[in-house]
Amino acid sequence: MRRGVDLVTAEVESAYASSDDPVERLRLCINAHLRALLLGSDAVYVLLFEWRALGPEASKEIIELRDQYESLWAGILETMIAQGVVRQNVDGRLLRLIGLGALNWVATWFDRNGVHSLDAIGDFIWQIAMDGVINKGVQA
Repeated sequence: MRRGVDLVTAEVESAYASSDDPVERLRLCINAHLRALLLGSDAVYVLLFEWRALGPEASKEIIELRDQYESLWAGILETMIAQGVVRQNVDGRLLRLIGLGALNWVATWFDRNGVHSLDAIGDFIWQIAMDGVINKGVQA
């Protein structure tokens, strides 16, 4: 589970660092999260769905690691809100929770042989963000 958090964190941080454009960064981070979840090892999948089976001490450690990862996303979204890229009336916490929930739920239904590729799913989720919370035409 620690490896899972490390893997997804590294993927998202790398994606974020690969662009200076805040909207493109969001798209890259969404796709990086999905790739780490579904195309890497099963470590992230185990983290998402099996952490509740741990004892109290191990659960506490994993929750702390999860919270660290979520703080990465909180920082990304808070920066976008502060830059005016995300509309000011958007609750960043809810956006993070709902966004990560949507991304993580893909693990329950994604079919590698299905109609939609993982990148297409990620880009669709990004398009929902674009249509729902992004200030179009704002340059950060």
